[in-house]
Amino acid sequence: MNGMQLADRGQEMASTKVEVFAVCGADDIERGDARPFSLSRINEAGESRPFPIVIVRTHGNDYFGYVNSCPHEGIWLNFGEGNFFTPDRAFLKCGRHGSIFEIETGLCIDGRCKEKSLEPIALAVVDGDVCVCGIALVEDDRMPRPFDEFDDTMEIMIHPD
Repeated sequence: MNGMQLADRGQEMASTKVEVFAVCGADDIERGDARPFSLSRINEAGESRPFPIVIVRTHGNDYFGYVNSCPHEGIWLNFGEGNFFTPDRAFLKCGRHGSIFEIETGLCIDGRCKEKSLEPIALAVVDGDVCVCGIALVEDDRMPRPFDEFDDTMEIMIHPD
């Protein structure tokens, strides 16, 4: 492309609206931690559907977002014990199958879905909020929030006879 084409492309991109949805405060997630969110997004048919995501904040203060779904069977990464990390907290880990993912790329480096990746979510920190970018989300107070810290979900233990 020549300089004029680049200038035209820049103006075209500047006029394109990108949807931005604030999910949480940047400081709501501690450095070196991750937090799940249960959102709602609009599908191709215009219907609101559950959209579970996880936002990871690194020790270096970078934020990474992924759909909270293991590529192996589509279950939440924090299934089981409820955490997202390997014991050394260097990688994300599927709570059911133990697949291990790079935090910065979402690539599975070990486990049943090796060489597959988590679905990335574009994030931006805007005015102190972590925001999801480019995805049509809706606010839906009727959606259950199974990940909230003070969830009233009952724990069930099964004891063999």
